[in-house]
Amino acid sequence: MASGDCVFCGAPVSSQGEHVLPRWLFARWAGQGPFTFFEGSEPIAKRNGKTERDQLARVMLPVCGVDSPSNCNGWLNDSFEVAGKPQVRAVLDALQSITGSAVVDFARWVTKTLLLHDHPLAVNSEIGHLDLPGRNALELPPPGLRGLRHTGQFPEDVSVWMAVVDPNGAVVTMPEFELVVLPDVHRPDGAGGKCGATTLGLSLPNDLMVTLQLISHPLIDIVHPFEASGQVTRLWPNPPAALDVTALPVLDAAGGRALNKWFAVGGASIGLQAGERWPYSTLARFLQPRGGPVVRGAAEAAGA
Repeated sequence: MASGDCVFCGAPVSSQGEHVLPRWLFARWAGQGPFTFFEGSEPIAKRNGKTERDQLARVMLPVCGVDSPSNCNGWLNDSFEVAGKPQVRAVLDALQSITGSAVVDFARWVTKTLLLHDHPLAVNSEIGHLDLPGRNALELPPPGLRGLRHTGQFPEDVSVWMAVVDPNGAVVTMPEFELVVLPDVHRPDGAGGKCGATTLGLSLPNDLMVTLQLISHPLIDIVHPFEASGQVTRLWPNPPAALDVTALPVLDAAGGRALNKWFAVGGASIGLQAGERWPYSTLARFLQPRGGPVVRGAAEAAGA
C-alpha cells in the first residue's frame, strides 16, 4: 500500500493511491503469464519459494483522489490518460503510425509514466519501496512533481528516448560509447540537484520490445550516443513530427543492455557559478565516484 502524502499536492492519502501503470495497460498481458520478476539478475521468489507469478508487478504511488479538494488522480486522468491512452494503444498495440499532436500526447504520457514509476515513494508489489538502500529511485529537484501539478509543465532538463529491441535478433553494429556517470550539479541560486535515470520495457505484438528511457539531468546538457545514428528516438522534449515503431531501427539484445548502461548516477558533486550550465563536452572528463573532488565552475573545468 502506498499511503502517505500526495506527491503532487501534499494532501493526506489513506487509500492505496494511484496505479502508475493503469489497469487498461495491464489488460495487454491478460492470460500471458506466468511472469518472473528480477532484482538485478536474481529472480524474486515468493514466500513459498516459487519465482513464477500469474500477474505482473503493480506500482502504486500516493496520489489523492475524489475525497480531496485537489483530486490529483482526476487531474492525471484529464491531463495525460484521456489524450494518451488512444495513442499508446495505436503505437504499442496496433503498430500504427501517428503524427502531430498525437505524438505529443503519446510523449507526454510516456514522460509522466516514467517520472512516477521510479518515484522514491512508489511501492512495487514485488520488490517493495523503491527508496530502500541499493534501489535506484528517481529523485527530482524541487519543485519536482508539485511543480508539474502547479504549472502543467514537466521539469526542465528531463529527456526521454524510445528504442525498439529484438532480444532474439541478429547482431546489430552499435556506435562506440563510454559509460557516463552523471554528476550532482548545484548553483548558488539553488538550482540543480541529483541526476536520475530509469528505463521501462514494454512488449510489442510482433515479438519485439520498446524500451523507454528517461534521464533527469538538472543543469547538464547531455547527448544520447544512439540518437545521431537514429537508433533511439527522442520523445521529450521536442517530440518528432511522426512516430512509427515499425519503421524504427531495431537494436539487438546487446544494444538493449548498452542502452540501459549508458547513463549512470552517483558522480562527483559539481558547483557551478551563477547562470552556468554543465556542458556535455566536459562531462566525460569528470567521471568521479560520489565523494570525489568538487569541481568549481564549468568554465574552469573546461580549461583544466
